[in-house]
Amino acid sequence: MNKPDGKSKGYPGGMRLGEAYVPFQIYGETFDPKTALMYGTLFPDLFRPYRPAHRNQEQ
Repeated sequence: MNKPDGKSKGYPGGMRLGEAYVPFQIYGETFDPKTALMYGTLFPDLFRPYRPAHRNQEQ
């Protein structure tokens, strides 16, 4: 697949395609379906509510 000059053949400009890496995930606790729809995620570890650092006092 590789040419002697180190470039991959068959790809534009001799570049290789990217490769994805997805680590194995273990599913832990989950929200019930109603809560998951309300929070936008099934997994409590991914729920990050928006909390502004400061609020504009003039409003």
